[in-house]
Amino acid sequence: MSRSKRALLFAVPSSKSWMLAANIFLAICLTTAGEARLAKSVVERLDVDPYMQVDPIDPRYSPIVDLDRACDPGTTVQTDNGAVCGILVSGINSWQGIPYAAPPVGDLRWAPPQAAAPWSGVLEATAYASQCLQSSGGDEDCLYLNVWAPPGADGLAVMAHIHGGGFRNGSGAGDYSLLSRTGNVVVVSLNYRLNIFGFAAHHAFGPNSGDYGLQDQQAALQWIQRNVSAFGGDPNNVTIFGESAGGSSVCDQIASPTAAGLFHKGISTSGQYNTIFETPEAEGPLGTTLEVQDCKSRLPSLQLAESIGDRFAAALGCTENVAACMRAVDPATVFNVAGLGYQYSGYGTIAPTINGTTLVASLAELLQHGRVNSVPVIFGTDRDENLAGTANTADDYANLIQAQFGNFASQVTARYPLNRFASPGIAWRTIAADAYTVCSELRTARAVSRRMPIYQYLIEYAAPWPPAYTGVPSGAGHVRAWALTPVLPSETLPNGLDNNQQVLQDEELAHVSAFARTGNPTADGTPIWPQLRFGESGRMVLSLNAGGSSQATSVSEIRRVHHCAFWDELTPGGRDDD
Repeated sequence: MSRSKRALLFAVPSSKSWMLAANIFLAICLTTAGEARLAKSVVERLDVDPYMQVDPIDPRYSPIVDLDRACDPGTTVQTDNGAVCGILVSGINSWQGIPYAAPPVGDLRWAPPQAAAPWSGVLEATAYASQCLQSSGGDEDCLYLNVWAPPGADGLAVMAHIHGGGFRNGSGAGDYSLLSRTGNVVVVSLNYRLNIFGFAAHHAFGPNSGDYGLQDQQAALQWIQRNVSAFGGDPNNVTIFGESAGGSSVCDQIASPTAAGLFHKGISTSGQYNTIFETPEAEGPLGTTLEVQDCKSRLPSLQLAESIGDRFAAALGCTENVAACMRAVDPATVFNVAGLGYQYSGYGTIAPTINGTTLVASLAELLQHGRVNSVPVIFGTDRDENLAGTANTADDYANLIQAQFGNFASQVTARYPLNRFASPGIAWRTIAADAYTVCSELRTARAVSRRMPIYQYLIEYAAPWPPAYTGVPSGAGHVRAWALTPVLPSETLPNGLDNNQQVLQDEELAHVSAFARTGNPTADGTPIWPQLRFGESGRMVLSLNAGGSSQATSVSEIRRVHHCAFWDELTPGGRDDD
């Protein structure tokens, strides 16, 4: 069976920081076997924080969408479900829109992923499938993946990308020709169910409900184990990597007993961003709309998630034959009733939970006892990350501190006096970065180092792309100077990356591909990246910077600059004996 697919992607380069990129809109059309299905914007545009409106690296993607393009010669590959053919992109073979699981619709909504149906003939894998349903549109039929491989690939390291977007948005539709070509690796990117469709829990769905999005990720990894050798990849050398919620997903898969053996290394980029006091039972504090989800978070228990699911079912009007009733509700209604989830005046869980099988405990608890998938990892963040609000005035600054730190507000204000910063926005950004990302990730990395080899980085480059001319300066903001996909010229970046930025991108590509191949990120043309060893004095983190200025920096110096001793005292369970 051949299949012609048409896809259209709108990615409007923003003249502002990606944090203001709420107007970037993804719309994907899909034509399959004569049936036209439009990925309509049938869902309400939720009044959400602009941070998570799209995956923060989407504006730098350059997806290849060539309508009606025929397969290129020599690209036919046999998978366990049938043959596929692809296209040549920038010298790299690309197969786009391969189904790895059955469409999760009807009785398969809120059910574990099931096997995709086999096909006859050759499937034309030449355009991306629909993104999973989210605020910019999409489709429930979305469990597809994409493969990028150098021609003649044989036994190459595999890198499996898990996209970010707060578990609410995003897709696997990125151009990985650059990473595949420069790193000599096979890259697989994937969609997974998001928001209420990926993470709702209810006892009517069966035991251990929830976490369907994480199960989708594992189904894609199982597909890789069965099929990637046919594309020239080594199923025994698979690195999972992701940014933001993708970075959190890497932590979840390290913690998941059902992911054992499906990957051999992990790269978690900017996977810590929730506040330090947020708990599953409490409404999120002023300034954020992200359900607890990151690498350090204490996630909702199955019992709590199912009780939250009871309220969601009632909001949908389902009181009898609950599972069948909920699965029969049209997707737009499901999405709009759920809103931003139970923590933000909506219904249902829209991020991972401890469902008892996919996740049996939060990562921090499992690290204490060593019950994790022990593989070499890279963990990293940016020095100025902030997904916890914006302060435009002195009152905003005071209100955010009070809302997010409560009884500790006066101590935080004394430690970060407003008159020491250029603006309230920069002052708040500094607090959020120190408390929620930099210091918390140092603690997580130290715990990880007890159980597996870890290399840690901190991006210091504070003029990331695309440049911003209005709003609060982002500094080294969330996933702002981490680019494994091509950065194309745009209105605000007319010549693409400058030569200093290009050195940084080249270094990042070299590090991650070396790590995928060997388990050590040090590569020719890059500085030595020391391993972070538990209990070792003088531990070092790689500070990434533009222009060839990256260098190893001591953990003790990072802790001093970011007031980590102070934040360790305020953070529950946060004491570190450094």
